[in-house]
Amino acid sequence: MRSRRAPIARLSSKSSKISKPTGSALQPGPDPDLIRIGQIGGTHGLRGGLKFRPDDPDSTSLASLKRIFIGRDGSPVEYRLAEVVRLNPRYMRIMLEGLTDVTAAEKLRGAEVFAARSDLPELAPGEFYYFEAVGCEVRTTDGRIIGHIESAFFSGAHDVWVVKADGAEFLIPVIEDVVRSIDLDARLVTIEPIPGLLE
Repeated sequence: MRSRRAPIARLSSKSSKISKPTGSALQPGPDPDLIRIGQIGGTHGLRGGLKFRPDDPDSTSLASLKRIFIGRDGSPVEYRLAEVVRLNPRYMRIMLEGLTDVTAAEKLRGAEVFAARSDLPELAPGEFYYFEAVGCEVRTTDGRIIGHIESAFFSGAHDVWVVKADGAEFLIPVIEDVVRSIDLDARLVTIEPIPGLLE
């Protein structure tokens, strides 16, 4: 399986091999066609600039998008991107068409930012986005059911799946030594637990 840093990391499915992941997953948004990519941290400047904190701090893919969706409480609004500038390792400054003053920008503080699935880069054959694995059942190679993937995040070294079942939570590193196969059609991930992983 392969991954690369994008707004969403991606791996090739139905493979027994996986290279060292370098990206982090985005989570499904309030609309099935929207994928969360980050959050508005505050304003920047007096002309309506926004400080955007991406869920994947190393991603440069926001610059390839022409529009984003911003909102809270399940009601994001579409905005056209006018400018994207990296401020520091954690934040970017974004300028939106029609948003030109700090008062209006301040109203978006804390709101979530989403991208449309249709705007995401096309995948190569056999690849899929990490968010598509959310909901997959996770089993060990000896058939033990661990739970279902609820979310994912980047740990700083590799991606991690959050797997939950019956009140228990397991953090599964998405690395070759652990993840043995992924079958999206069957909604099944098979892992080989390393010592201490499921304790």
